[in-house]
Amino acid sequence: MMKKTSQKNPETAKRQKLEKGFRSPSRAVSAEKKCQDLFDLTSDLIQIFKPEGALLDVNLAWKRVLEYGDGDLANLSVFNVIHFKDRKESEEVFNAVFRDGKTRKLLVTFLTQSGEEVAVEGMIGALFCEDDKPCALRGIFQDVTRYQKYEELKDEFVSTVSHELRTPLTVVREGIAQMRDGLVGELTQEQDSFLDMVLRNAERLARIIEELLDVSRLEAGKVRLHRSLCNIVDVAKKVVDNFQIVAQQKKVELKTESEKERIDIPIDRDKIIQVLTNFVGNSLKFTPQGHVKIQIRDLGDFVECRVADTGRGISQEDLPRVFEKFRQFERAAGPGNKGAGLGLAISKKLIELHHGRVTIESFPLKGTTVTFLLPRYAHRDLFRESIKQAMNRCLEEGGTLSVIVFDIINYNVMREQLGDKQAVKIVVKMEELLNEALRRVMDVAIKDTRSILVLLPDTKKENACIALDRLYRMLKEYLMKEEPMSTIEIGSSVACFPEEADTIEKMLDKICESYGAP
Repeated sequence: MMKKTSQKNPETAKRQKLEKGFRSPSRAVSAEKKCQDLFDLTSDLIQIFKPEGALLDVNLAWKRVLEYGDGDLANLSVFNVIHFKDRKESEEVFNAVFRDGKTRKLLVTFLTQSGEEVAVEGMIGALFCEDDKPCALRGIFQDVTRYQKYEELKDEFVSTVSHELRTPLTVVREGIAQMRDGLVGELTQEQDSFLDMVLRNAERLARIIEELLDVSRLEAGKVRLHRSLCNIVDVAKKVVDNFQIVAQQKKVELKTESEKERIDIPIDRDKIIQVLTNFVGNSLKFTPQGHVKIQIRDLGDFVECRVADTGRGISQEDLPRVFEKFRQFERAAGPGNKGAGLGLAISKKLIELHHGRVTIESFPLKGTTVTFLLPRYAHRDLFRESIKQAMNRCLEEGGTLSVIVFDIINYNVMREQLGDKQAVKIVVKMEELLNEALRRVMDVAIKDTRSILVLLPDTKKENACIALDRLYRMLKEYLMKEEPMSTIEIGSSVACFPEEADTIEKMLDKICESYGAP
């Protein structure tokens, strides 16, 4: 009887050969030594720990940077070295990694034994047991404190220089304007032409300084959105109207296209005007002929805005870096007019501040299209976002926050009686009246479809109740005058942070419970 000869798969044979070699004592010792060398000699901070925080092992760099010795580790938890402000986020990341085994990024602040702060950035991964289930976690971090300080110094320098340039530049511009107006004597045609050139460059420098300050404030997190429900089609038309003279001079068609006349979305109107102004102005610079269009589409959960032109385009090499600061690109067929290279970077940050996203497509000699999406918010989501921002400011400054909500309880009945157009007009007017009646700059009223949220920072409950009574009477007087025959019912409620509610959801529940708002 002949024996069968089994033929092994080449890849299987190769793997078995490697495994056999690795199982030999000399190779195992060598591999273990290499691993230990990598663990101890790397400058990265490595920690192996349980999800609840107990440390199992750390490397030399970890001990050196955080000032701990071997004897300190036995009773030390990961949470002893993580700054308290980052603890909640860290716990969530640790639990998520341990649950599904997927590696996640984490940016936190560590505390040394002497109390110094160390900013670190790294990855959290799972270590698996023999049954392929996570049994521990591994964190590999890089110390980014120095880079953060460099960025802070750079931003501080830019901000300081910009502020220092602002005052003398204002004096220069005012002096030139007075000379051109003839307040210091008649000018010759040549002198007037020369001063006109100086003034144009002074105005350009002023715009660059404002852009530098905008970037500085955005990166420092000092820019706050003041959302209200706006018709973004009207916003786009306003921007187009502002550029019509420039477009006509260049003989470029400039228009707005939208399937609907009205698309309401909660945005900071001034910030979105700034974004569209940057995009349209940039398109007009580099479009010698053809058209520039703002196209708006309602996508349900998002609103899409596109600024499309038939201009010179951007090279494919430059396209990935187009939203970077201080980037100036020559369009494919010529240099065009140059600025400071900040407009697109500012626009991107403002869109992201709205929780939106932006993309760009361009083809040399064919044109460029910038597309950005802005999210829609439900009633509760819009108010959540506004309350969150106000609460964060209170936490930073140690203050209080009172929130008043006015709600048209029978809004659907009002719409049936008066029509959609009149119903929208009434809510818009109510928001305007409330903002006019608020007595401090920091107070603000924000409307949604049927409700208006009034934020009163640094206001205690008793004072908020007094304000509620005054504002309620004012709204009732307006409604009686505007629609005396209708029966519009207004519900109202007030809540105070942190006295009555210490989370966003509790605040929302508190202010909605009296009239059952959605």
